[in-house]
Amino acid sequence: MNPNKPPMKNNQKSSPRVSALQITFISLLAVFLTLSGAPAQKRLEKKPTGVNIALQSAQEEDLTSPVGLKPVEQGAWLAMAQRQRKTAIMDDPSWTATGSMNTARYDHSATLLPSGKILVAGGFGMTTAELFDPATGTWTAAGLPTARQNHTATLLPNGKVLVAGGGAGKSSFKSAVLYDPATGTWTATGSMGTGRLFHTATLLPDGKVLVAGGLNSVYLTSAEVYDPATGRWRETGSLNTGRGSHTATLLPSGKVLVAGGGSNKQLSSAELYDPATGAWTATASLGIARDEHTATLLPSGKVLVAGGRNSAAALGSAELYDPAAGTWTTTGMLGDARYAHTATLLPSGKVLVAGGVSDSNKPLRSAELYDPATGTWTATASLGVSRDDHTA
Repeated sequence: MNPNKPPMKNNQKSSPRVSALQITFISLLAVFLTLSGAPAQKRLEKKPTGVNIALQSAQEEDLTSPVGLKPVEQGAWLAMAQRQRKTAIMDDPSWTATGSMNTARYDHSATLLPSGKILVAGGFGMTTAELFDPATGTWTAAGLPTARQNHTATLLPNGKVLVAGGGAGKSSFKSAVLYDPATGTWTATGSMGTGRLFHTATLLPDGKVLVAGGLNSVYLTSAEVYDPATGRWRETGSLNTGRGSHTATLLPSGKVLVAGGGSNKQLSSAELYDPATGAWTATASLGIARDEHTATLLPSGKVLVAGGRNSAAALGSAELYDPAAGTWTTTGMLGDARYAHTATLLPSGKVLVAGGVSDSNKPLRSAELYDPATGTWTATASLGVSRDDHTA
């Protein structure tokens, strides 16, 4: 971990975990959970899944993907939604074991591929990547050119995955690599102008990728755009406030909402990036400053921000951003305050929040469902093992 990052929590990350972690699936989604408060375990959990279903078939069943997704992302999302419908998982939510990763890891990335497989890459001290096949519940090695953690991984319209930045030890990286699922190989692509970790990466409507903020000895205001057609990065407008551990959400308008994050202290400010002009403009601030929170684009086009950390305390509050009004409103409180958790949009339109760190600074097993129709949270089945800094 980069020593310049303010202390996030006391979960003993000074050395890599040498035992395996337990990874868990709920409902349709590959919930890759890796850091546990107890000794790490390498048992995975999942719900039954089948082979990848074609996009056209899923659409014929009146399954509608969330707004703002590119076609390649819609195909992967709808394929899993159809598998969930066939197995009626939401009628009986629970967690069950699936195959184990070859290597325990945290601070990694997890990317849903168009095939329905999951690419997990990097993590603390990791020079490896792995592919999970939901059809068999097994993992296979996928290599990785350079060890990196706290990087970003973005599925491109051509089906390749762009892994950018991150760090190892005290270093932050400029480098970026591409994973090609068709050949199972990694190739170098253009490097960013500035090394960074704890940044965000957002796929824009034109297929380019916006990287914003992050940490490189100081919190960065700079932003860059990657063009898959040329393999090059270019600078774009700078954030008004340097930040890391923030969230970035592509809105239906094509603009990108960046909210919260840390800049030596937690931030409440939020900004909008306009790809047409390359400029950032301030929008309404969050009601409560936070970092290590989650942001989920709802089917309505609003954005749900949940949990996070403020000073040393985990937050139970949640807020909704309305792009039409440019305002935030308070919504229902989480049952358990948490940060460093995951939030996943389900086909029902509900949002699943799982794991994280509690207000007593301990990893959580609990999971909750947010219902946008009522603005309330309800408890759902708990994880088999408490954990944080995982992926979903």
